[in-house]
Amino acid sequence: MYRKAVCLLYSFLLITILVSGCADQSTKKASTEQNQDNELHLAFVVNLPDPFWSYARAGCYTAEQEFNVKCDFKIPFDGSSAEQNRILETLIQQDTIKGIAVSPLDPKNQTEILNEVAAKVKLVCHDSDAPDSNRLFYLGTNNYSGGRQVGQLIKEVLPDGGQIMIYVGKMDVLNAQQRREGVIDELKEGGSASAAKPSRLPGTAIMAGKYIILDTRTDQGDRATAKKNAENTLKKYPDIDAMVGLWAYNVPQCLEALKDVGMEGKVGLISFDEDELTLQGIKDGYVHGTVVQQPYEFGYQSVKYLKALVGGDTSMIPENKQLDIPTKVIKKNNVEEFWAHLKTLQQLGEEAKKSSN
Repeated sequence: MYRKAVCLLYSFLLITILVSGCADQSTKKASTEQNQDNELHLAFVVNLPDPFWSYARAGCYTAEQEFNVKCDFKIPFDGSSAEQNRILETLIQQDTIKGIAVSPLDPKNQTEILNEVAAKVKLVCHDSDAPDSNRLFYLGTNNYSGGRQVGQLIKEVLPDGGQIMIYVGKMDVLNAQQRREGVIDELKEGGSASAAKPSRLPGTAIMAGKYIILDTRTDQGDRATAKKNAENTLKKYPDIDAMVGLWAYNVPQCLEALKDVGMEGKVGLISFDEDELTLQGIKDGYVHGTVVQQPYEFGYQSVKYLKALVGGDTSMIPENKQLDIPTKVIKKNNVEEFWAHLKTLQQLGEEAKKSSN
């Protein structure tokens, strides 16, 4: 009788422990799900597929961990404003999204959709601005100043002047316009920031001090077209002195075209951004230098400030609504150190990509 009572008591205690344990696990699971439900949900929208954005993804990922938020990373895979608009429309239909950072592809023609976004969530621009929209502020490179730095690199390559061709993806994107204006003003020596003038529009040669800018060739974000533009330049202007790329992939395509005809090292190459082929070209002595942005900071700072904005903090908004992230000039003397740093960010970007899948 005694043994039977002990066994019954033991069984009762065991069942109590098991039930308590299950209840504890259920409570923890419910708590985790509640935390996920309460997690702030943001989005970071870029302009087109490019390795450049892997660094911004790494910045978003770091900020997600640090500030306990979720940030969707969105890419218009065809590089069109129509696809970007579709992404934005889909995002604002999600009640969970509270803030968006976007690099607008066609700011003048996207004002309506950007204002629609700004009416529903906190909106900031990164990389390229849309100043006529209701975005709260722009975060990124001062592209005009970056263009002037490109102009300084051109003057190092061609101190006595020469013939130059400029390449960029699209001229309706504000960062392209501003970089190009910066280049022109720097070469004119004493020039200052100004709106594009008719004499400066693509399709016309521009006299800029000792320099002749033959034209500005666009490729609509297509690398094959970018290479074809470079090939056509070499055929039409065999004595060209320098080729200048204002988007990340432009100079790599120029270098490939030069190698195809055995002219690498014979034409000056000056770039914008940190494409690995550009960095290798600098190491090899074929590219003089590049002006690089800090896309990691685009991602990190966008998430950081969007969280603050959603929380009601507007103290970070500058009076001019321009929050500049400095550029750097990379040449042969500092390319290896810079590239090593990039590889660390690339690994972080890969982790971020895997975590979002």
